[in-house]
Amino acid sequence: MNTNDKKLVIYFSRADENYSVGNVEVGNTELLAKEIIAKTGADEFKIIPEVAYPANYQETVDQATKERNEQARPEYKSDVDISNYDTIFFGYPIWWGDMPMIVYNFIEKHDWNGKTVIPFNTHEGSGNSGTYNILKSKMSSATLKGDGFNMSGSTARTEDGIKELDNWLEGLGYIN
Repeated sequence: MNTNDKKLVIYFSRADENYSVGNVEVGNTELLAKEIIAKTGADEFKIIPEVAYPANYQETVDQATKERNEQARPEYKSDVDISNYDTIFFGYPIWWGDMPMIVYNFIEKHDWNGKTVIPFNTHEGSGNSGTYNILKSKMSSATLKGDGFNMSGSTARTEDGIKELDNWLEGLGYIN
């Protein structure tokens, strides 16, 4: 790892009622993002929806399904200038076999030229659901490093899950 490498963790995560983990104050993907930030010294940017998703799980399912069917691009509250960063850890949950549409909106609004992107995601059984290939396509001017990291949200909430994440970061050479 280049010690002068400027790192950023960008992620989308949803708290409230979540599948298999119940009501939570911090979303599953955010748990992993915070660990990556703590271990690498990276800066942080959380994608926050302009209009919050419902706290109720089924209502979020309904809204996310509608967004996916319409190929919607929900807006987010603020933005980040990624031009000053070399390496970007990019995290998101898998929602019904895909990235949330708000994540597509973020990706499409930025120039990934020359960036090293390291994807990570949470899920409840679908792995990365082919999204790393989507990222390679959408971020074609970036270099995607490694094979990404995916973990079930319920595992992300365990000590073993955090150890697994730390081992991944160490394998990439990104532990401070």
